[in-house]
Amino acid sequence: MIKTKLSNIGKDIFTVISELTQDSNIINLAKTSPDFSCSKELTDLAVKYFGEGYNQYVHVDGLMELREAVSEKTEKLYGINYNPQNEITVTAGATQAMFAAISSFVGEGDEVVLFEPAYSSYVPAIVSNGGRPVFVQLKRPNYYIEWEDVQKVINSRTKLIIVNTPHNPTGAVFTEEDVAQLRKITNGTKILVLSDESFEHLVFDRKTHQSISGNSQLAERSIIISSFGKTFSIPGWKIGYCMAPEKLMNQVRKTNMFQVNSVNAPLQYALADFLKTNISYEAIANQYEEKRNLILNHLMDSRFEIVPSRGTFYQLLDYKAISNEKDTEFARKIIDNYGVALFPLSVFYHDSIDNKIVGLNFARENDILIDACSKLKKIQIQ
Repeated sequence: MIKTKLSNIGKDIFTVISELTQDSNIINLAKTSPDFSCSKELTDLAVKYFGEGYNQYVHVDGLMELREAVSEKTEKLYGINYNPQNEITVTAGATQAMFAAISSFVGEGDEVVLFEPAYSSYVPAIVSNGGRPVFVQLKRPNYYIEWEDVQKVINSRTKLIIVNTPHNPTGAVFTEEDVAQLRKITNGTKILVLSDESFEHLVFDRKTHQSISGNSQLAERSIIISSFGKTFSIPGWKIGYCMAPEKLMNQVRKTNMFQVNSVNAPLQYALADFLKTNISYEAIANQYEEKRNLILNHLMDSRFEIVPSRGTFYQLLDYKAISNEKDTEFARKIIDNYGVALFPLSVFYHDSIDNKIVGLNFARENDILIDACSKLKKIQIQ
């Protein structure tokens, strides 16, 4: 039996839970990565380039062939052309890209607007550069942005607005209206936008990812961040990228070159080749949507209240009908008594707001998900 609190004790909540559940029979649905391997074609390409000795540094801004492939993909999907020469930079994952971008534009006293619950790396990056995070809560149950709330916190010190779509960890996605409202709020200001689109290809229910890059006026003031990790099930490769107009990208590159210098060379070659193949992003999204639906179907008659995730591979569960305990304590009890690890949502708020919500990662094999759902349906805590 595991008896410990799931509180913020200096480690990411997913790391804490992973350490608690390793070497046990507990089903860990509090993971940050998919449970399955990447395609054999991509693996073979990686093996090829490692075997052929592509072990020297590539260009500090990323392999040109990979930047070109990203440019072609972006133009095809969102209708905007980023020049691979001076508007696209390959990074050591999306988190590092985020830190480089924030470090490039945020200084002492600058305010950065971000939406909670928020991915855990945003605030440390802001604070470490002397900035002040300004929090706007997403509205439940769908975790949408009330743009009037955003307008109220905008002032002369506002340097940056961080948006995240599809949203980690709520699964909310931007609509065309969200993009229009963001454009309206920033129009006529010097405010920059940092858009975390790491889950851009995991959008469900026949909806389309609303990239900030798709709006020409927003694109002029925005840094777009994405990653290959979530899309291709290669989070451990730690390769992402950012895109921005040349004037903004010049600043990001000045920071990035001293943070990383050069990203893994053989894997950049592999990804460059892979992006030239006939990739079905729709099929990738469908794979995850099927797993989301499996979870929804198997928990349909449970005591959880569920608003279906619209993107990412995370699903939130409202447990108010089950227990009035804090979400950290509830999650601990589920681990101890039912053998399933879920993550408490309160750790994604700076002031630990507890709305009786826990979450899970459904990017696991179906038999594991079914087993976990069977255990969760037995919960009888009062």
